[in-house]
Amino acid sequence: MHKEIKKIYHEEQVLAEAAVKYGFSKGQARFLADAENYVYEWMKDNQSYILKITHTIRRTTDYIKGEMEWLRHLAKGGLSVAKPLPSLSGKDVEEVPDGNGGAFLVRVYEKAPGQKVDESDWNETLFYELGRYTGKMHSLTKSYKLTNPAFKRQEWDEEEQLKLRKYVPEDQTKVFQQADSLMNELRRLPKSRDSYGLVHADLHHGNFHWDHGKITAFDFDDIGYNWFINDISILLYNVLWYPVVPYEDKTAFTEEFMTHFMKGYWEENDLDPAWLKRIPDFLRLRHMLIYGLLHQMFDLNTIGEEEKEMLAGFRRDIENRTPITAFDFSVLM
Repeated sequence: MHKEIKKIYHEEQVLAEAAVKYGFSKGQARFLADAENYVYEWMKDNQSYILKITHTIRRTTDYIKGEMEWLRHLAKGGLSVAKPLPSLSGKDVEEVPDGNGGAFLVRVYEKAPGQKVDESDWNETLFYELGRYTGKMHSLTKSYKLTNPAFKRQEWDEEEQLKLRKYVPEDQTKVFQQADSLMNELRRLPKSRDSYGLVHADLHHGNFHWDHGKITAFDFDDIGYNWFINDISILLYNVLWYPVVPYEDKTAFTEEFMTHFMKGYWEENDLDPAWLKRIPDFLRLRHMLIYGLLHQMFDLNTIGEEEKEMLAGFRRDIENRTPITAFDFSVLM
């Protein structure tokens, strides 16, 4: 969670007001997570729902409405997603003033059926279905039309965590040079309806449930305009960084995952295979974004040795242009 939001979040007060606005009991809310949102599960009429809370430090009401509009577009197209639900007053997003001119932004979603994948699910069938799901999402986003300019989501290079100079110590000039060089190179890439559009931008096995072979995604908080290949690269980065079943050989696992993933993907969406050659660049970009995110979250004056060593590892990787995986993606073309 953003350091500045943590300082002003009073759980009891915000949950009490959220309960009134959505018609549930405050005591029924069960804390789940506090990464980029405070996330709770609560029961109403024997159904489970997900309550998410952020602050105007991070988001605006209109910006969140852009997420919800896109979710409904995907659902209408037949993609299984955890849809947003209105409050008792019919609002997609409710505001709870913080007393200092800002507000906590509250919204509720259906709880996705099924459960998170476990070791028994971590196989070629899942990888293939992930490919089909992502491909269908990208295919559907080609027909999405923004209804209100205020709802527009950010472009890829407007991502807050990529603003490294805002969060990373100013003496890390080589980090900034590598980030600037990569982002300038990526800005020259072509954008078309078939290669660029609104995407999830944070799909991983913590953000979908698996229900007897069916995927239902959730946590669309980071959606934005991006290349489809970067959306794929983000998913790959996440499964490499947090595999459900640890791998012995990263290159071999990359080949296994991507072979089955792209087989499913190409069944649902037509993406020029030449884009696969760009995955190493987008993996490096994701590494930089996570480095920025960690600096946004950590207080460098109080973190422990483990966190310091993790940051040092990221810094070495970025400064030395270390590949995230040695796999040659051209073999998939």
